[in-house]
Amino acid sequence: MKLRHNKKRNTAFLYEVLVKKYTVASINKDTALMSEIKDTIRSFFSKGKTLNTELSLYRTLSETAGVDTYTAKRLLEETRTRYQSLDQREIFNEQTKLISWINKNVGRDSYNAFISNYKTLATISQYFDAKTAIKESVVMEKKLITTLIAKPEVVAESNMEPMDNLVYKTVIKSFNEKYSQSLSENQKNLIQHFVFSFQDEGIGFVSYVNEEVTRIKNIVESYEGDDAVETRMESVLGLIESFKTRPIDKDMLEKVLKLQSLAEEIENGDHD
Repeated sequence: MKLRHNKKRNTAFLYEVLVKKYTVASINKDTALMSEIKDTIRSFFSKGKTLNTELSLYRTLSETAGVDTYTAKRLLEETRTRYQSLDQREIFNEQTKLISWINKNVGRDSYNAFISNYKTLATISQYFDAKTAIKESVVMEKKLITTLIAKPEVVAESNMEPMDNLVYKTVIKSFNEKYSQSLSENQKNLIQHFVFSFQDEGIGFVSYVNEEVTRIKNIVESYEGDDAVETRMESVLGLIESFKTRPIDKDMLEKVLKLQSLAEEIENGDHD
């Protein structure tokens, strides 16, 4: 018997639907809808949210390739164990709210959107589902192992799309010229997320920036020094808070890069 898959109860699929609708809104220059979708993604997929945790487990399997068989099996075991430890009732309730929002704000036809890795996401969903029969579960596991051990597509800088490559180099050059310092690993990570998020109009970058800004905010709030410096830190916190209401663009990226430098200085005790 063929196993049925309810895509509306597949969190990774719902996320991709939002990304697709954001892209359409961008093409149509519907800034109001773009803003609503961004807010919805923040609401359901920000750090600490159950759907964010679930989505990360999907991504661990859907975005991994080129590992050996042992590692593939361990990844499958670990991700399913962690998935089953999540509050399934909460996941269901959050999905219900998100489905309702999609139905009312972007239309039921949204679920017909083409998602390139849909089959993989469906397989992961069925593999995670505790109700899946043992025989079917083994079949899903075999499919996923094949995907995980397949050779990854190498995305070297020289093979990046011309525009992406240009943006990447321009951002790095601009930052180095302004602040005369080399990029840390956190900063390189941020830029890479920024560049490659162009394919989904930056929507995938929103969640990453929110997490990074929260990390920086926690570091800044922990700073204890003289009154003058603490006053400056208050203005920094004000800047961080302003990010919640402004679009993520190249100018904002550079500000976050600078804040990352400040956070590292605080952690290393170099700030005065």
